[in-house]
Amino acid sequence: MSGPVRPYVITGGRSRPTRSDLAVESLVSAVPGPLGLPEPPDLPEHELINREHRRILALCHSLLSVAEVAAHLGLPLGVVKVLVGDLWDLGAVQVLPPVPQAERLPATLLEEVLVGLRQLR
Repeated sequence: MSGPVRPYVITGGRSRPTRSDLAVESLVSAVPGPLGLPEPPDLPEHELINREHRRILALCHSLLSVAEVAAHLGLPLGVVKVLVGDLWDLGAVQVLPPVPQAERLPATLLEEVLVGLRQLR
């Protein structure tokens, strides 16, 4: 019997990432090195990563948010947070924290820019 794999199978039964500071808007980028390359599965480090981990590494050759990774893979956000946390712990990905709220542009300014762009049509 084959079909979709349950999320708890993908994460080994875990529902929370090991890192509490991993936000959905955090940016993820694969670190060049042996974990990102398709090498023989008998290497010790490959016992720690599964097919979904490898898919994340393949996707993150450029910066993607955790939410974007989840959308590309078609996996629940919680599952991707656990998997990215695993890769982060292994040093296979670099994670940039989200921009603090105080450093973000005010929403009103962004709305004014959007209105201005619509008027250019």
